[in-house]
Amino acid sequence: MRKKRQRLSPASIIVHGVLVLLAAIVIMPLVLPFLFAFKTELEFAYHPWSWPTTFRWANFRMAWQMVQIGQGLMNTLIVCIGAVLTTVPPAAMAGYIFARYRTPMTTVLFYVVMAGFFIPTQMVLIPLYRMTMNLGLLDTLPGLYLPMAAFGVPFWTIIYRSFYATLPNELVEAARIDGAGHFAIFVRVIVPLTKPATILAVLLTFMSSWSDYLLALVLLSTQSKFTMQLRVARFIGNLGANYFPQYAAGVIISAAPTILLYIIFHKHIIRGTTLAGALKG
Repeated sequence: MRKKRQRLSPASIIVHGVLVLLAAIVIMPLVLPFLFAFKTELEFAYHPWSWPTTFRWANFRMAWQMVQIGQGLMNTLIVCIGAVLTTVPPAAMAGYIFARYRTPMTTVLFYVVMAGFFIPTQMVLIPLYRMTMNLGLLDTLPGLYLPMAAFGVPFWTIIYRSFYATLPNELVEAARIDGAGHFAIFVRVIVPLTKPATILAVLLTFMSSWSDYLLALVLLSTQSKFTMQLRVARFIGNLGANYFPQYAAGVIISAAPTILLYIIFHKHIIRGTTLAGALKG
């Protein structure tokens, strides 16, 4: 019986092979920059896929200076914090209203908000560009993170509504009997109970804003306001392929904050994602 259990069927072998291939496809883009970033230009030209003979940390310093990564990091940090502040609190309050005050009007409004979740970003780039230009927000950092919030609020409203729907009404009624108003109930009772959803919303909103490239490419034109991803993407176009090791170093620097955030808070992300998926289901 043990021998039979240890034998892998052809179907199981195929499934495991496909999973290994998919894992390699995901992992390789994370590994390749480390193979390139520590090489000289000549070493990369002759042996691009080999392990570097020496670790040249000077490439990171050159990338930082050439791309002006310090300014890009500051711009990206402002965009990420702005996106979090304009996405999470409105979504939390909207989810609370839609979960606790169900009327025909709020039901219709909820489906209107939910419809925004199914609109792809590429579909509204032209009207979004014209709107930000008419509002005087074109080529500004607020003009970048406000559209990010507009695309993020529908999704997180759905998540928060699912969380709030599972909370017992007795807690709200007890707080109301004690004299708490709507805002006090929301801040002192509801928000602390939805800590997993809030942590998940803050982390994923921050990480998605940090990784954004499309909106920054469309809405920003002044180089001093470029975000991190836009600066790294323009590296090869401005300096040429001869500086590919420095480009790889810039890619590592740009991805490092989100990787560190995931490593530090991966338990919260997995816990919140699992709970949110269960509630949505």
